[in-house]
Amino acid sequence: MLSRIDRYFEEVLCTFFLCVVVGSVLMQVVLRFVFSTAAAWAEETAVYGMIFAVYLGATMAVRERAHIRITLLVSRLPRRLQICSIVLADFLWVAFVIFMIVQTSTYTKLLFEVTYQTPGLGIEQRWVQMFIPMLFTLMLFRIFQVYWRWRADGYRELPL
Repeated sequence: MLSRIDRYFEEVLCTFFLCVVVGSVLMQVVLRFVFSTAAAWAEETAVYGMIFAVYLGATMAVRERAHIRITLLVSRLPRRLQICSIVLADFLWVAFVIFMIVQTSTYTKLLFEVTYQTPGLGIEQRWVQMFIPMLFTLMLFRIFQVYWRWRADGYRELPL
């Protein structure tokens, strides 16, 4: 069960949020062109769905090691330098993710001191923004998970 959650967590949520985006936009188009009206919350729902799908997609790409890398240069290096360059790039990525966790957490804490409701949905902005540091934390977990699995594999392949 846990292996299925580990494997499909991002895919399921990303698919759900993309369906929310498509459904909201389609509904808004039908309401505007067929019924000459609009739903105030549909555009906002589509925006938040797209934001969540993008962050989940980035997390999924970290897990699958599918981010854009310049492997042409790395593949021409000796194995030791290949590993060093990949680990250095991932270290910089980890530093960036930790920086983003700190910054987005700070921003989210500030939102708990004020009341700001989203105009379309009417929910507190803090609840929406709280997902961003959570998704960056999931991304950090996935980076460490890649290296954990690489170690368990006996460091055979490159951690790509």
